[in-house]
Amino acid sequence: MLQQQFESGLEKHGGKSFRPPGGKRMTVFIDDVSMPEINEWGDQPTNELTRQTMEDRGFYFLEKERRGEMRFLEGMAFVAAMIHPGGGRNDLPARVKRHFYIFNMVLPDQ
Repeated sequence: MLQQQFESGLEKHGGKSFRPPGGKRMTVFIDDVSMPEINEWGDQPTNELTRQTMEDRGFYFLEKERRGEMRFLEGMAFVAAMIHPGGGRNDLPARVKRHFYIFNMVLPDQ
């Protein structure tokens, strides 16, 4: 589903490159980035696909007929928000966190 969300606002820009229409930039906002469930191997697949998209500027197709083929995404920026880990929320792996500037904001007093 995440891969489909990334692709939904993009158009083909030549070859295997895709970008937002009209030469614009797309900002992807991920709310509660710490919420994906951890699988049996200790990974968060949703966050790993986001990491791969940020590092490699794209991702690999999962469909049988196109498996292993890379789709490149251009003109994208990522913003994420989360609350402190604990109480059902997981911490982000360091390999995902390294792609973000991290700000800790405390709630103001009444």
